Amino acid sequence: MKVNLVGAGYWGSKVDQSLQKLGISTNIIDIKNGQTIDDIKNTDPVILATPLWQHYEQTVELLTRGHDVYVEKPMAETEEQLEHIARIVDNHILMVGHIFIHHPQMEKIKNIDIGEIIHVSSERSNWGIYQTKTDPLLSLAVHDISIVQELLGTIRPSKAQAFHYTKQNQPDRVWFAGENFDIDVTWYSPTRIRRTTVLGTKGQIVWNQDANTVTHYRNSVENNRSIAVTPTVYIYDYDKSPLEYELEHFVNCVKTRTQASTGVNSALAVADVIEHAKMLLQI
Repeated sequence: MKVNLVGAGYWGSKVDQSLQKLGISTNIIDIKNGQTIDDIKNTDPVILATPLWQHYEQTVELLTRGHDVYVEKPMAETEEQLEHIARIVDNHILMVGHIFIHHPQMEKIKNIDIGEIIHVSSERSNWGIYQTKTDPLLSLAVHDISIVQELLGTIRPSKAQAFHYTKQNQPDRVWFAGENFDIDVTWYSPTRIRRTTVLGTKGQIVWNQDANTVTHYRNSVENNRSIAVTPTVYIYDYDKSPLEYELEHFVNCVKTRTQASTGVNSALAVADVIEHAKMLLQI
């Protein structure tokens, strides 16, 4: 099997390396060197690793031409754009890059018994490239929203704050929360954090995505005191990287003509949260 990889920059190069490890050859369309999707002269599947503000138009064009498409997150900038994509996807395979949903440690977390989930907190700071054409909601929070939704189902923010630390037009940090979750994302931080904390009625889980560890705490409250039990730490010990698992899922969907688990509906669910957060923030 061969795929067209559009974009050969920071992330595109990682995608190319992962595809090679999976034994999949690529036809690279190098945007920085002046190539465009018009340089694709075949009907093979396409992987878009281009700037997020280009995703919508490129996805629509490629679907119209009959390609199966994998799009790095977010699939589009607005819910309206995604609704248009949903109307034209037809029988094509369309997948968005919600990589942490395909992460083996996500499955590990879902199989740990901590009782009923009470609250999920997700943090992402000093991660990714500081953007001037978009905001932390679209550039960073998409990952955290998809993680929280995977654990809780439908979520809706009821409060939000934006912080402007520099003179850029967009906020440098965004925090938003609902009844049983909160998400805090920023480019502008001295510390690098990618962490999700899940609180349950029978214990807690901390997923440190940088350290690739899932820590299960069996803490409880007895006689008005917190009782801590020695935690269990699960270290990432899988034979593939999370990106390889995600790309493998796309390739298998193309081969079997099975819709991806993170398809346009997954993108729409994330976009709904972002739209409500933006409404609260008035951005």
